[in-house]
Amino acid sequence: MRALDEGIAWLFSLTSRGTKLGLENTRELLARLGDPQDSFRSIHVAGTDGKGSVCAMMHSALVEAGVVAGLYTSPHLLRLNERIVVGRDEVSDEGLESLIARCRPVAEEMAAEGMGLTFFEIGTAMAFLHFADRGAEFAVVETGLGGRLDSTNVLIPELTVITPVEMEHKEYLGHTLREVAREKAGIIKKGVPLVCNCSGEVLEVVSRRAKEQDAPLHPLAPGSHRLISMDRHGITMEYAGGSYRAGISGSFQVANAATALLALQVLDDPRVGKEQASAGLRECRWPCRMELVAEDPPTVVDVTHTALGAESLMRDFPAVYGPGNVLVIGVLRDKDVESLASMIGPGFRKVIATEPDSDRGMAADAVGRAFIHHCDDVTVEERVGDAIAMAYQDMKEGEAVLVTGSFYTAGDALKWLRARNQ
Repeated sequence: MRALDEGIAWLFSLTSRGTKLGLENTRELLARLGDPQDSFRSIHVAGTDGKGSVCAMMHSALVEAGVVAGLYTSPHLLRLNERIVVGRDEVSDEGLESLIARCRPVAEEMAAEGMGLTFFEIGTAMAFLHFADRGAEFAVVETGLGGRLDSTNVLIPELTVITPVEMEHKEYLGHTLREVAREKAGIIKKGVPLVCNCSGEVLEVVSRRAKEQDAPLHPLAPGSHRLISMDRHGITMEYAGGSYRAGISGSFQVANAATALLALQVLDDPRVGKEQASAGLRECRWPCRMELVAEDPPTVVDVTHTALGAESLMRDFPAVYGPGNVLVIGVLRDKDVESLASMIGPGFRKVIATEPDSDRGMAADAVGRAFIHHCDDVTVEERVGDAIAMAYQDMKEGEAVLVTGSFYTAGDALKWLRARNQ
């Protein structure tokens, strides 16, 4: 086994430790590694919907402005390397091997002292090490789970951003929307400006926390942005009187792009003007957000798994691809599949329920039972690749296939499509 394969296998073995919220172990790990997070400035982003897209757009604008900028996101779709980016380049296999080799002995030393680290804690440290090694001036960092006790919250950023918040991970974040919002608002730091795209009780919680921390609050104004047009490859939108093109399709990306633009304005780096921000949105690519991954037959892969995302998806997909179409969907057991089925099912001629290759995957039969009440033609196929093949066989002229439901489902789809096209 190659050293990299063995290192990645060790890292993934730590997922058996599950999710552990808290900052003490991460702080100790980073201290033993020389506190690499102190070598760069950062933008810290939390939320439920759109946080990855907002991170990608801000990072793209910084890169277009000539800033040496890192990007840390999760989860990945195909390769662990995807999570750690500097400029337009994912960390190389050699770089990943080196990062694991540097972190592993420290992690094992800490484990022997009773401080067992999780996969995400070590992954966060690896990202910060890579940014320091590459001389990153800025890093755009997405929280993993929640905010207040997420490993990434060791940062003291230049700017914090909170995207729309929904109920999620109730076992960790709380059983009411206010409780979840309080966890997300935990990234707000003393005196650090906050940009947010929140409303209702979430905005109340976030505003209160910002006031407690004397953090200047910059909410996204609902009337500041609007969709001009949308196609298979992106959107054209208006923000604060200016027109912008973003390379990610879906009407929900309008608010994401506006949030990114507002954040860049508040950041107020002289290198990032309107021209650089516009180029950043135009050149931004963020995979599996209503992404057309194959033209023949038309195949779209998406990672929608929340109610707000499903609502946007069902507004956008028929608008771009027309009526009918075939849906392939696989979700994780902790998702509200009944709500997803009621929102998504009626928009498709045929649904093929499947199961992502994950021990957290919901059984294909259970997904199918949820959709049978919302679509006249529902079939079950356990493997994602086989489900896509079945969809291709049953397509009608002018139709497209949409694969969605979870990151694992999207990753399985991309693997199958790549093997099919080789």
